Amino acid sequence: MSLWEERAARNEALFREVNEEIREVDRRFGGVVTSEFVCECANDQCVERVPVPRDLYIAVRSEPRRFIVAPGHEASELETVVERHDRFFVVEKQGPAGLTAERLDPSGD
Repeated sequence: MSLWEERAARNEALFREVNEEIREVDRRFGGVVTSEFVCECANDQCVERVPVPRDLYIAVRSEPRRFIVAPGHEASELETVVERHDRFFVVEKQGPAGLTAERLDPSGD
């Protein structure tokens, strides 16, 4: 795995941790159907927010290799788009990036 691929995977894992915090806050307030999550792309400068229905976000998070990104933020050398929605895509990491995503997934502890 290249240094860039490792850094990208770590950035995505960090964004995923931020989104888990957003999900927890929304859960505490109850009644939230759609949340504004941070794009989980490889770009560490990205600050784009994507509205994702809570149930769909939970389904994506059940797969440690899957991430939510804004359209156009997918990195074809690291991942495959597995779902396309109007305001976000679901991508799945492949190869070494996928293994890193699994290793860094906090739910796998």
